[in-house]
Amino acid sequence: MMEKSSSAASQPMLTSDRFGWDKLRVSQWGSPEQALDPSTEPRYIVGIHCTAYYENYYTIHMTPCNESIFCPWGRTSLYFLKIEITPSVIEQVAREAGFLTEGHIQLERKFHVKDSKLLQLGLWMLEELQNGGTKGKIYSDSLANMMIIYLLQHYSIVIPRHSTGGSSANQEIAEVIQYMRENLEEEIQLAELASKANMSQSHLIRVFKQQTGFTPHHYLIRLRIERSKFLIRSGKIGLKEIAAQVGFADQGHFTRVFKRETGLTPKLFAQQFSSKSNHALY
Repeated sequence: MMEKSSSAASQPMLTSDRFGWDKLRVSQWGSPEQALDPSTEPRYIVGIHCTAYYENYYTIHMTPCNESIFCPWGRTSLYFLKIEITPSVIEQVAREAGFLTEGHIQLERKFHVKDSKLLQLGLWMLEELQNGGTKGKIYSDSLANMMIIYLLQHYSIVIPRHSTGGSSANQEIAEVIQYMRENLEEEIQLAELASKANMSQSHLIRVFKQQTGFTPHHYLIRLRIERSKFLIRSGKIGLKEIAAQVGFADQGHFTRVFKRETGLTPKLFAQQFSSKSNHALY
């Protein structure tokens, strides 16, 4: 039975606060009851509870904003990992990665989830806390992005914006983005997108930026980068083939744009995770 503990919040065993992690906050606690926080700041909570050193002795809860609810297990905890993400960060990443074109997105309420990939992401974050954040901001940001995108892929719902004005434009922009996703390997022209949306090119740019925060060109680049990250993590094809599959002129062009958008070359991005996993997380 789910119930709120009345015990006062104590200090975490480990926390990401001093490492400058700005997309999410991670803290390790001795039990779920200790992790209860009276803070009124809206945030989603992913709680990973382990009762033994073996991966099969765990469960994961996903709690919506403003619901500080955890299950008080009777057995002694090995640890409780608390991952907090604000709604603004969820929405920002959702728009950047193409999950959201209109309305709002939110994470679902889930209890007693068994998800080995979500667990692994949490354990990598815990390992980085235990190591004192030695791998740096780029590594922690990459883990945060992977965590948030995974949650968006598997545990999110879109809430439509209920308004009469602009609904046609919203649908047209959504169709443009879907067209981009389905044709990443092609040389997509602005005139082609404008035709799909039944708009002039200038009107498409204006409406597209209003809804997504990006120009169509920049949004297409970001979709290509996200797809390339997925392909790199899969480890199934080389960088030259990845460049072709996501629509870059050649590997050199791919490398320049990837580094501009992520701060890493594709090769360094691949090396960063090769020691952790030999398969895609998504």
